[in-house]
Amino acid sequence: MKVGIIGLPNVGKSSLFNLLTEANAHVAKFPFTTIDRNLGFVSIPDKRLLKIVEITKPPKVKFASIEFIDIAGLIKGAARGDGLGNKFLSHIRDVDLIIHLLRCFTDPDIPHTDSDVVPKRDYEIVRTELFLADLAIVERRIQKIKKKIECKEEFVKLEKIRDSLSQAKIPEHTVLDLSLLSTKKEIVVLNIDEDGNFVNGVEGYKLSAKLEEDVREFTDEEREDLRKDAGLDSGGLPGLVELCLAELSIIIFYTIKGEEVRAWPIKKGTKMLDAAGMIHSDMKDGFIKAEVLSYDDFISTQGFTQAQQSGKTKIEGKDCIVKDGDIVLIKFRS
Repeated sequence: MKVGIIGLPNVGKSSLFNLLTEANAHVAKFPFTTIDRNLGFVSIPDKRLLKIVEITKPPKVKFASIEFIDIAGLIKGAARGDGLGNKFLSHIRDVDLIIHLLRCFTDPDIPHTDSDVVPKRDYEIVRTELFLADLAIVERRIQKIKKKIECKEEFVKLEKIRDSLSQAKIPEHTVLDLSLLSTKKEIVVLNIDEDGNFVNGVEGYKLSAKLEEDVREFTDEEREDLRKDAGLDSGGLPGLVELCLAELSIIIFYTIKGEEVRAWPIKKGTKMLDAAGMIHSDMKDGFIKAEVLSYDDFISTQGFTQAQQSGKTKIEGKDCIVKDGDIVLIKFRS
């Protein structure tokens, strides 16, 4: 799963990306610091995995992760190619979820693309560019198929999509292979000054990149208290990651094999066969069955072997739907 961070230049995208991924993307006080996209992985905070590790004491532990992409700032006219807009817009097509970061702080040393900071206006500028980019794609498709009788049904659908986009509305119906930008899931994040005094007039997840940078060495409790004092969402960066997981409908399952305990992120509703394929393609190709234990039963029995002996594990087939917290042992032909 991929999450893209978008917004105008100088809103704090690279700073947020660095805080989430512990990467070292270049940050500067001028527009277009980021030209090529930055890629990084964020480990998913997981108290259940830590509890499993506490019981099993494995030499190796691997947290689940999701990929974050720092996408260069979009400006008015991006859909026409201004500011390398076409290149930046193409990066958004690759992601499953958008974090739309809005600047909600004033700083004379960090220029804004306009003379003042107005988050609602900034949000509409970026959204408009997404709609215009989608509209151009739909228009090209319409011109390509309008004279083909066999494409009449698609033509009618495309006209409805065009009408919605022209009014800056998300289309109710889409054509799957269009990969529209405006229809992607979105989380609005407000990058507020560390004092929490900026009046933004926009709803979203309230976070301060500057505050998060300053409190990295503090305890979890201290960080939460400081966020609350500043009028921010108390979850901070971990809370934002959890919000991304919820928007993407991601759940976690676990494997305990050999020397490693590992967490795996999958879409809710994934079948056991596909989960096996995530672990290794050989497991999917030679799948026989899965032995499954719920997290709660693992904790109550204090181990997978003990759960087997207590009759707590279940044998499941390839069409079984994986549940959040399942601990899975795949049996397969090698």
